[in-house]
Amino acid sequence: MAVKTRTKKAAPKPSTTASDEIITSTAKKVLEPSVVEPPLLLILPEGSSPIARIVTLPSPATTTPCRFFVCPEKGFFEFTKAAPPKKTCRSWLLAPEDCAPESAASQQSEVGVDGEADHQGYVLEKSDLFIATPCDPLFLVLPLLVDGEAGSYLTFADFVYDQDRDGWEHLQQLLRQPEFTKLEKIMERRMAAICDTLDMGDEQDRMYQLSMQKLLSELVSKAKKMVKGGLPATMEAHFVKQALEMPVLSVRREESSVSIAIEDEAEGAESQTPSKEMSQVTTTSTTSSVSVSTAVTSFSDDATPDEPTKQQGDNANLLRLRVALNFLLAAYTPTPLRTKLSTLVASSATVLDFGPLDAHLMRIAELKKQVQVLRSLSDNISRKRCAEDDDELAAKLEAKKRKKEEEEFKKKNTSRGVTQLAKADTSGMKKLSSFFTKAPAKAEG
Repeated sequence: MAVKTRTKKAAPKPSTTASDEIITSTAKKVLEPSVVEPPLLLILPEGSSPIARIVTLPSPATTTPCRFFVCPEKGFFEFTKAAPPKKTCRSWLLAPEDCAPESAASQQSEVGVDGEADHQGYVLEKSDLFIATPCDPLFLVLPLLVDGEAGSYLTFADFVYDQDRDGWEHLQQLLRQPEFTKLEKIMERRMAAICDTLDMGDEQDRMYQLSMQKLLSELVSKAKKMVKGGLPATMEAHFVKQALEMPVLSVRREESSVSIAIEDEAEGAESQTPSKEMSQVTTTSTTSSVSVSTAVTSFSDDATPDEPTKQQGDNANLLRLRVALNFLLAAYTPTPLRTKLSTLVASSATVLDFGPLDAHLMRIAELKKQVQVLRSLSDNISRKRCAEDDDELAAKLEAKKRKKEEEEFKKKNTSRGVTQLAKADTSGMKKLSSFFTKAPAKAEG
């Protein structure tokens, strides 16, 4: 039989015209390459002057170049970075307010010739946010005063307008403008708060020298303001509450240890025929349990002292003050001054007396060491009891295994006939051994 074939020819494919190719080529959107240095999202103070500028100045703590917002009306501001966790990927979508269409008609009107909406938006890959927060000019001039600490008095112009200082060109150029003369007076007033002054007859010729005692007083005053306003929750939890937390063991653990000791003692008393060795072991274990329980109970009494509430509050306030002061020293003071100020705080009891706080922290450290020792002791006892229980369990498992092996060995050595006879029903039948017993003696006559 002949194979049938298709008689009709296939329809030709529609030819693509040049206009169709243009439409398909324009329909694809080609993304622009990423910018090497993308812009930053800043939040500036409300009501700032239009002539305010962003300048580059050395960081007060590290002397590395940092950005500051300088406004002739508002003063100096530093940029605080707010960023999400690294594991959380977020981005910013920036667009003008008038880009949101109110209706479908407005959408059609905004579409251009190429079929795309003509919006000028921007997408930031990183969701970092920089907030301008007020900064005391005292910290900005502090790196300038470090050089004059050795004993030389210099004027404000000598400190600020020195041409040999690198990184201060933006501020020098800004302060020379008439609109920023107010900031120059503010900086000079803040410089006088931490310096010893020497008047030469005119205020313009007043000379300054850094005073460590005055600087420490200003830092302590700022730290007290921070404590009064309240520390951040993370700093309060990590540096204050965790440091002042007293080590306390659970009362339930103490009661359970005592009850176990009493039960052991009662069991030893109720036993009728205990061996001498077992009684000695029971007495020893009971004594050790009672001694551990007594030690834990006595330590728990020491761990919760009956201190006045006022003293606890004073220690907490002193610790908050120390945390705030350490933050200011680490974030806003140059490295050469940081060590000297820390030594001055430790040696000088006139400004701040951290003696009661140090004694309280040392006592907490000693109690924590005692807790660690008692915890290791209790862990060793618990570990020993667990080892004894494991030995008993192992012995039981070994006996069970031995019994099972004996049964299997006996079963293998038993013949099939004996096995079948063992399954037979022998109810009502006499035992075979009953036929071989001696007959009872017959009674005479």
